[in-house]
Amino acid sequence: MTSALIVAALLAGSASAQTEVRLALSGQSAAPSPGLALPPFEAEDPKIGADALLAKNLREIVRQDLMLSRRFEVKDEENASQPVAGATWRLTVKASKNADKVSVKVKLANASGGEAVFERFYRQDAAWLRALAHRIADDVVKAATGRDGIARTRITFTNNHTGHKEIWVMDYDGENVKRLTSDKSISLLPRFSPNGRSLAYTSYKDGNPDLLILDLETGRSKTFSNEQGLNIAGGFSPDGKKLLMTLSKGKSPNLYLKELDGGPAERLTSHFGADSTPTFSPDARQVAFVSDRSGNPQIHVLNIPTKHIRRLTSLNWCDAPAWSPTGEWVAFSGRAHNKDKMDIFLIDITGGQLRQLTHGEGSNEDPAWSPDGRFLAFSSTRGGRSQIWVMDADGSAPRLMVDVSGASVTPHWSPVGR
Repeated sequence: MTSALIVAALLAGSASAQTEVRLALSGQSAAPSPGLALPPFEAEDPKIGADALLAKNLREIVRQDLMLSRRFEVKDEENASQPVAGATWRLTVKASKNADKVSVKVKLANASGGEAVFERFYRQDAAWLRALAHRIADDVVKAATGRDGIARTRITFTNNHTGHKEIWVMDYDGENVKRLTSDKSISLLPRFSPNGRSLAYTSYKDGNPDLLILDLETGRSKTFSNEQGLNIAGGFSPDGKKLLMTLSKGKSPNLYLKELDGGPAERLTSHFGADSTPTFSPDARQVAFVSDRSGNPQIHVLNIPTKHIRRLTSLNWCDAPAWSPTGEWVAFSGRAHNKDKMDIFLIDITGGQLRQLTHGEGSNEDPAWSPDGRFLAFSSTRGGRSQIWVMDADGSAPRLMVDVSGASVTPHWSPVGR
C-alpha cells in the first residue's frame, strides 16, 4: 500500500554532504573500489580453541560488513605469507576471550609497504560480538576512506505478523529483528530521530491516528500530536528540534512544522485537496511532498522561507518522497502509466533527470535512504508478499533484508551509529 493510500485510509478511518551516490548519469562507470586484503583473523593464543572460534566468527561478520559497504573489493587471503595481488589495504586482527569479555587488536595497513594507517584495541562484552564487529567495520571504513560507515545503523518498519500493525526494527544487515510496539492496533510510518534514540510513528491505539514519540532506550512512548484526524510524521529536522507532519484537523491534509519542545504547529501549506508525506532537504530549507493540487498525486517542493511551491514530477502517480542525504536526489515510488505497478524512481532536484530503479518486479514502494546516501531500503511484493529489500542507489544488487512473517512496509533508516 502506498503512503498516499495509507493517508487516504487513515483519513477515512479518522472521519469515523558530499556526493557519494554512484549513479552513472552520463554513461560513465563508477570508479573501481580499492582492494582490501583480508587474511584469517588470528587467536591471540592459537592453542585456545575458543579464541580461534571467536576469531573466525568475528571475521565472518566484519567481512560481510565490509562487502556490504561497497567501499572495497574484499580479497580473501588464505595465508599472510602469500599476499593477494591488487590490494590497497590489508586488515589484520587478533582476538581473545577472558571470562565474559572479548579483546580485539585491529590493524589496517598499506598492503604494499605495511605501514599502519589505523590501529585500535577493543574490549567488549562477549554477548555483543556483532555490535563489536560492526564497530570495527565502521572504523575501518572511516580510516580508509574518511567516510562514515553504516554497519551500526538500523532499519525500522511496520509489520502485521501479530495480527496487528506494529513497529519493528532490525540491524542494517537484517539481523536482530525485534518488535518495538505492542499497541495491538494500527501503528504506521515510523521515522527515526537524527540521534537515533527515538522514533515518531502514527498509532490508532486511542481511536484517532495520533502521532507518538517512542524512546528507544526506555521503550516508552508519549503523545506528540493528537489533533482530530490525521497526525503523521514526515521527518525530523536535521538538528532534531522540529518535526514535519501531515495534519488534517478534520479537514483536508496539509503540512505542518512543530517544535519538539512544544508550542503550536506552524502551517506550511493551505490546500483544499491533500498535501502529505513531507521530507526535509538536508539543509531543512526545503520540503518535498506529495500533492494532488495538479491532478493525480505528484511530488512538489516547498521552499520554507519563501513558501514558494514548484512541481517536480509529471508521472501518472507519485508517492513517498525521500530526499537524499547528499541533497541532489529525491527518491519516490510511482508509476508512469495507470496500469503499471509501483516502482522506485530518482529525480534530481531540478526535475531534469529521472531514473527508474525498479522495473515491475512486484510492487516497489516506500524508498528510504541509508545515511551515507549509497543505498535505498524499500518495500516490495516481488516475493509474493510485501517485504523489506535494500538495493544500491543506482538500482543494482537488490537483496531481501529478512524474511519476517506477515507484510512489512514503510521502512526508515537510522542515522550513522556513534
